[in-house]
Amino acid sequence: MDLGIRGKRALMLASSSGLGYASAYALAKEGVDVCISSSNPDRASAAAARIADETGIKAVGLVGDLGDPANMDGLAQGAQAALGGPIDILFNNHGGPPLRTALEVGEAELTDHANKMLLSLIRMTQLIVPGMVERKWGRVFMVGAAAVAEPIPNNVLSNVFRGAMAYYCKTLAGEVIRDGVTVNIVSPTAVLTDRTLYTAATFASKKGITRDEELELRESRLTAGRFGKPEEYGAMVAFLAGQNAAYSTGANWRVDGGGAKGI
Repeated sequence: MDLGIRGKRALMLASSSGLGYASAYALAKEGVDVCISSSNPDRASAAAARIADETGIKAVGLVGDLGDPANMDGLAQGAQAALGGPIDILFNNHGGPPLRTALEVGEAELTDHANKMLLSLIRMTQLIVPGMVERKWGRVFMVGAAAVAEPIPNNVLSNVFRGAMAYYCKTLAGEVIRDGVTVNIVSPTAVLTDRTLYTAATFASKKGITRDEELELRESRLTAGRFGKPEEYGAMVAFLAGQNAAYSTGANWRVDGGGAKGI
């Protein structure tokens, strides 16, 4: 299927690995020029180089520290300069927060992750989306999680800030759809990434078992009987970015192997 997005430009936040990288790669395979950002410039450049080498599409890597929303101005300008034009697809992402309960999370962590998981993403959206509205075409994505629909135990930072960002996206979706801009949340559950390995190791240590034993136990309980692949997540992002998905907006799309209990 030709998604009709060849020649578009995408800015991918926090995408040097994991779901962000898989999404950038999927878009590049459809002919989209991509800018990979990361807090580590070397990781961003290396990821972009791999995509460029394997797809033949323009891919650039830029530093993008989400710890301060003011950094988004320079990243937005740099991405558009590097890609040679305005951004058509914005992929809002961030690193996964540390696991914390509601009573143990501290004020410093709350402030830090408010910047990384909410304020920087909103700032970038406000920088990029007005141009999409003016051109009457655009795609905005948020990397969600199960926490968007239901709080995850021991993960209060994800519950608080992903939920807030999801409602921001839902609000925005209704404001810009008449201008040809869609806004969607794509939420993974049990997709095998470094984040999955981290949480498995954390819980394994509390149980007194190995990380691999924890992973095996988790996988055996999954509805699909296996972990998802980052490539399967990226494929969903690419489809929703396509021309045929222009009427799909304001939704939380689950990539979870049927694991959600509700519809």
